[in-house]
Amino acid sequence: MSAQEIEAAARGFFDAFAKLDVQAAIDMLSEDLEVIDHVPYRFDSKPEFADFLRGAMEGIASASAGLRQLSCRVIGDSAGVANAYDTFTAVSKDGNVQTLNGRTTLVFGKEGGQWKIVSAHFSPLPTH
Repeated sequence: MSAQEIEAAARGFFDAFAKLDVQAAIDMLSEDLEVIDHVPYRFDSKPEFADFLRGAMEGIASASAGLRQLSCRVIGDSAGVANAYDTFTAVSKDGNVQTLNGRTTLVFGKEGGQWKIVSAHFSPLPTH
């Protein structure tokens, strides 16, 4: 297990959104998932969060997503953490552009030989 594997998994998660491949992002989630997102409640399961992601992405025509100042570390043999600042820009099917900047923490667990996201916290950066 290495920090480079955690980095690749974190970048892969955000790359899936840039490619509008919601299913690829969902496949990276553990069945035992908990997420705190920009919306004012917590998701306590993979199906809840998957439904939210599908709904949020269905009106998007194109997107870009990325991480900066990514910090990754491995804890023991089966856990890892990625912290970063994120940017997500979406162009809706009717041409509206929205950019969100935030902070991301992804906690990974090793499941069946693959890194899966077991916990995630997304929070918006203040805008001035």
